[in-house]
Amino acid sequence: MTELETMQRAKMYLDKLARGIDPISNQVLPGDSVLNQPRLSRCFTYVSDLLARVILNDGYVGAKPKGPKLPEFNATAEELAGVPVSSEPVRISKFLDGIFVALNRPQMRKLGTTTVTDWLLRKGLLEKRTSADGTSQRLPTQEGAQLGIFTETRHGQYGDYTAVFYDMQAQKFILEHLPEILEEKRANTDNCDS
Repeated sequence: MTELETMQRAKMYLDKLARGIDPISNQVLPGDSVLNQPRLSRCFTYVSDLLARVILNDGYVGAKPKGPKLPEFNATAEELAGVPVSSEPVRISKFLDGIFVALNRPQMRKLGTTTVTDWLLRKGLLEKRTSADGTSQRLPTQEGAQLGIFTETRHGQYGDYTAVFYDMQAQKFILEHLPEILEEKRANTDNCDS
């Protein structure tokens, strides 16, 4: 779980406590519970509001630190060949974080998920679909499913959602094509600079 996810969970717990609900059991707290006192409820709400501001600021308290701009992520085919893949299906963000950690590149920016998912869209392995509520999501096509990209319905804080996972075969495919993905990104960036 990332630090931001931990903050989001802590905020959810505080919100429930402020409403007099046990965040673990989801049961209403007894009226005489120390956790159900009005002063504590106001305190829980205050801290939850502070956490909300930190979450909106990507986990930073106050202004985000301005450091030197890091160079774009880059790796050779030889370097990527040594990156392990997970035997368990993973989300694209976790997979890309694993590549970053395996290559030990703190002096570079992380590789963004949209760089890879945009490429998968162009290759016909993902497609954009709009749900009934108007939100758009990148989901696997039939070819993507054959490669090992699949979805699962998950339950989160705001209800059910569709999560996209990449099995070992799909992870290997992305690793093998990552030099091409990075080259396309550089070419597109160069074209925008002209």
